[in-house]
Amino acid sequence: MKYANLEWRDGQPYSPDFDDVYFSADDGIAETEHVFIHHNDLLLRFQQNTKKHFVIGETGFGSGLNFLIAVKHWLALSKTEQTLHFYSLENTPFTLDDIIQAQQVWPELSLLAAVFQKHYQVASYGFHQFDLFAGRVKLVLMIGEAQTMLTQMQSKVDAWFLDGFAPARNTEMWSDNIFSQIRRLSYASTTFSTYTAAGFVRRGLIDQGFTVEKVEGTGHKRHMLKGGLSDEDNVETKLLQPWFENKTQQLKNKKITIVGAGIAGITTAWALVKRGFEVEIIEAEKKVAAQASGNLQGILMPRLSLQDSADAEFYTSAFFYALRCLKELDNQQTCWQQTGGIQLASSERIKKQIEKYPQDKILAQVLDAKSATEISGLSIKESVHYFSQASCVSPQLLLQCMVDKMGDALKITYQAKVESIQFKNNQWQLINKANEVIKETPNLILANAWQVKQFKQFEHLQIQPVRGQLSYFKPNEKSKKLKMPISFDAYLMPENNGQHLSGASFELGDSDTELRIKDFRDNLQNINKWFGKIFVEDDICGGRASVRAVTPDRMPVVGCVSDQAQALIDYADLHKGKPAHQYPFTKVLPNLYVNAGYGARGFTSVFLCSELLAATICDEPLPVSNRVRYALHSSRFLIRSLKKRRV
Repeated sequence: MKYANLEWRDGQPYSPDFDDVYFSADDGIAETEHVFIHHNDLLLRFQQNTKKHFVIGETGFGSGLNFLIAVKHWLALSKTEQTLHFYSLENTPFTLDDIIQAQQVWPELSLLAAVFQKHYQVASYGFHQFDLFAGRVKLVLMIGEAQTMLTQMQSKVDAWFLDGFAPARNTEMWSDNIFSQIRRLSYASTTFSTYTAAGFVRRGLIDQGFTVEKVEGTGHKRHMLKGGLSDEDNVETKLLQPWFENKTQQLKNKKITIVGAGIAGITTAWALVKRGFEVEIIEAEKKVAAQASGNLQGILMPRLSLQDSADAEFYTSAFFYALRCLKELDNQQTCWQQTGGIQLASSERIKKQIEKYPQDKILAQVLDAKSATEISGLSIKESVHYFSQASCVSPQLLLQCMVDKMGDALKITYQAKVESIQFKNNQWQLINKANEVIKETPNLILANAWQVKQFKQFEHLQIQPVRGQLSYFKPNEKSKKLKMPISFDAYLMPENNGQHLSGASFELGDSDTELRIKDFRDNLQNINKWFGKIFVEDDICGGRASVRAVTPDRMPVVGCVSDQAQALIDYADLHKGKPAHQYPFTKVLPNLYVNAGYGARGFTSVFLCSELLAATICDEPLPVSNRVRYALHSSRFLIRSLKKRRV
């Protein structure tokens, strides 16, 4: 990802690449008010909006001026229970320093700008959601080439701000392909406005079914364009992958049950409680985070890739979203500490990343051995990746903090193990070992890790248990110098409460939690291989074995649950290569959802996944791209098997 190449002229940002300004030097606020607010009739529409959300789409975020003005009016005019979703394209975003400098021009927006700047951080391509103003505003920055990003967007837009650089200097932003995507993402009541009155822009929008009107411009611009979609029937609705799409499910009420009180269950509850739900969690053990989520320490660290892929986009977006959530939950860092972290070249894949991954102080930097030794506190013999924003997390403290903040909106029933589920009389029944119904609920989420596979509704999921054993070590003079987590074949944590934590072993298909001497010795050997004889066997002072859930592609499983029997019928001939639009939407099991399969990177990925799940349940605009959503879908394994004729 590249940041904007800026020149500052009279204190305002200018793009030498496009030979154009980002906003009017005369009065940028007045221009935004006239072009985008007035000519989309937003003041009245915000006041009279009866939907639970309003969606604005923008083709050029730039300095964020249009966003701040829209937010100002939204907060003043809309109902407190409504949310503004603001989707904005940007190929070369401003750095935080540039954002701060640019927004200083508008002192009347300083309070809004300060809130935005506190959260703003972008260092990778893809979709990045920012939850602002107590959830009343959700900004999604779509970082990347405009057409690519729009094809990855799913949510329909109420009002478009068409605001790229001048069409003559930025033709790709004003192409027929862009107009086609804008039409796809619009409906009968959608409006647009733009400062330009260029003929080819007007003709391009008319060709896509928009009514277009030339009206008086502002400042040096005599005319501008405004309009709306004239005929919704003309809107292209074909989707590339209908087997990952389903008709919207109707929620009967805002009561929901979750099975599992680990990180997936608690963060899902958190996302739903913020939306006004009453949540009950059914937990088999005696406390929150009793199993794999209950390790004494965890790492929040990005997972890099040299490929432009769904999983690469997901893990970087999820990392930054998780950081924003942690700061919201615990700004004093009592449950987590932003220490930074180091990744050693423990495989050929990681070695290549260290050699080739673009450096960025926000996401990843390459440090030589000397610098890595100085910053980490331990002797390191080769170049590493340094993640300045990596963090140590105390899982049990964090999850209990979330439980406490949810208060009476969350109820947890402990020592209640669910053996099976069935749908009867429009209710999901949770059944125990004695074949007794212990709970009936209209809306159900399974967040019980690898054990979700025990239910017949999830037989198609390729999710497996993985046993991992941690070792605890007594600190010594050398180990006490460690300042941050270091990841290699495993990981080593700084001293915490009089001990170091290291691990974990990785034994696929093993669900036994008894401690093993062999694993203690293997963990010790692994540490000493990288750091010399930093510990001896007598330093081992304890350990913990737990079972994680992993999938073959190392991506979680999040969302609705397809009816497997119907999918086998509807998509039986996928291997023949028929056009996707000839297939129906997938049939899903009513109001049944899953959130599982986090493997070793739960805290990095779970906050974004839980937000996605809550948005899906509530039929809200989504925080991720289509390709990420598809890569997380519970049917992906079944669809792959059908395409390869393995079913």
